[in-house]
Formats: sequence, C-alpha cells, structure tokens
Amino acid sequence: MKSILISFFLNKNKCKHKKALLHSNEGYCPECGQYLIKSYYLVRCSRCDIKREAKFSWGEIVPNDKYCSNCGCEDYYIEKLDKVNFIDAKYAVYIKEIADELQTLHPEAQIWVEEEGCKIKQLPLKKVKFS
Repeated sequence: MKSILISFFLNKNKCKHKKALLHSNEGYCPECGQYLIKSYYLVRCSRCDIKREAKFSWGEIVPNDKYCSNCGCEDYYIEKLDKVNFIDAKYAVYIKEIADELQTLHPEAQIWVEEEGCKIKQLPLKKVKFS
C-alpha cells in the first residue's frame, strides 16, 4: 500500500497527454513536447477467441469481466491492432505511447558512419512499422 501511494505522488507531475492526439494517430503533445503514437489493443478469450470489453487499469490492459461470457474461461490474451475498424471500436482500448527515436525518423532514412581507414558503413535501422 505504501509503494502505491509513493508511486501515485511521484507520477502526479508526469504529463498525462490529455490534449494530445485528439484527431490523429501520432504527433507531438502540446503540453510536454514528446512524440506520441496512439496504439489500439483488443482483449480476446484464450479458449473461444471472442472479443471481450476491456479497460486500462493500473498500467495494464485487463478485461472488464473476470470470466468470458461465451465460454466461462478466465484466461485472455491481448492483440495489438494497427487500425481500429467500426466493429472493433466498442472493444478497443487505445493508449498514447511515447515513440522511440527510430520511429520518428522517416521510413526511408538511412544512417551512414565513417569508420577508420575511410571506410563507410551503413547502420541498419531496426524494423519498425510506420503508419
């Protein structure tokens, strides 16, 4: 309990990005200036694969109900979506995540480094999905 209270007061001054990404899937937060990406997640039953309504609680995505209404299974898995369609909108949970430095680069960007002996070497970018 003590650690929960300490983490609450430490995170109180962190930006919640409330004014960011209202009409887009990525961009800069107007309050803190960090580059954000909106990510969508679905919670599905592990047994029957049906979509379950979910929420973001205490830093993790969890289903609203403890058991699946279709088969009664307690286990679930989380699926990340690139885009959410109209049918999944009721079930999707979206989170504003801070983007990595490589995600903010243009997908065609290349990094070249000059090594000793005038050799030029290309550094590979890790594979990141760009929308």
